[in-house]
Amino acid sequence: MFTRLDRYADFLNTRYRSDFLKSDEYSLDEVTPDLRKRIESGQFDRIVFSGMGCSAIVSDVIGTFLNASGSGVEVHVFNDYDFPYLVPRSVADDEGTLFIISSYSGHSEEPVRVFRALADRYHRTLLLTSGGRLAELGREAGVSVARWELSQPDREYPLFHVGQYFSILLDMFLELGLIKDDHRAEVAALPGHLATDFSAALQEQARATARCSQDANLLMLASPKWYMSLLKLAKMHFNEMAMAPATRNYFHEFCHSEVATLSDPDRRHSVLLFRDPDDDAYTRQKMDNLVRLLTRDIPQNRNVTVTEIALDQPTFMRKYFTALEFVQHTALELGRSYDTRSRDLISEAAGNPWYHTTAIRAEAAAAGTG
Repeated sequence: MFTRLDRYADFLNTRYRSDFLKSDEYSLDEVTPDLRKRIESGQFDRIVFSGMGCSAIVSDVIGTFLNASGSGVEVHVFNDYDFPYLVPRSVADDEGTLFIISSYSGHSEEPVRVFRALADRYHRTLLLTSGGRLAELGREAGVSVARWELSQPDREYPLFHVGQYFSILLDMFLELGLIKDDHRAEVAALPGHLATDFSAALQEQARATARCSQDANLLMLASPKWYMSLLKLAKMHFNEMAMAPATRNYFHEFCHSEVATLSDPDRRHSVLLFRDPDDDAYTRQKMDNLVRLLTRDIPQNRNVTVTEIALDQPTFMRKYFTALEFVQHTALELGRSYDTRSRDLISEAAGNPWYHTTAIRAEAAAAGTG
């Protein structure tokens, strides 16, 4: 089994773009006729996703995209099982709400607990998984299951596959009738667009960003549109692949509190500011002001660097996935500079041995592929 950074580099170089074309790697065979009929009748105008880690992040991306594209489908996402504190009762109890419990492995405990808590709502629950305990519980209870069937999954780091998850969900939701607009042509065109959108200049900016972020606190800022979808996943890449500390905040909220930590810091700070020309004029002007404040030639800014990432592509998909490619290349370079060895903290802290390298190696050896 190659190291995580070797696999990361190989994925970026050979599959990040082409995997958008694998939108058919899923199965709806276990979706019940009753749920299909409810969906086709137009019963659901709201989706509430529940999941942990990368199993949930694609929900945030889909939700933001459907909002930006005016689909008419309202999307909520919660990353825990104590949902009465995270989802309003009026939303949870509404028969127009479809619950989707997402767990790629099917073995994480939190989605299983959500499943059990929704016992009186199984008629409007869909499990999204590749199998595991969650799929077994769904079969036993007669609950609908949609399966990921990725042909080349990275078992340890499913965050590699967010682009493919995104393309699959758009195809799946169209097939089920949850959305009316067909985005397949736009998704199919993405690899070609990314080949030009992620230019040599942007790749060099990623390398430069990694250099100025070494041994620094990474602070990522953006407007709300990008905070939940892009920055949440970017943080995962910096944390899991580079093993670098990183935080994110809404841009305006940062300016009302957290910016004070940059007054005269002893430790280096690298600020990544994601700028969308479609943001309103007030936000754009305020971002200009923050850049001026933090880049002035004064001693207090000696440990602060600011990198502005322009989200200047013409569509949401191209903005998002170009920025994600930038983040991944930055995380790869930063990870190489740190060269930190993983000790399976995610698998052990989350209590999910399915992602543990010892389990992955043992299964690969048993299958003769290790």
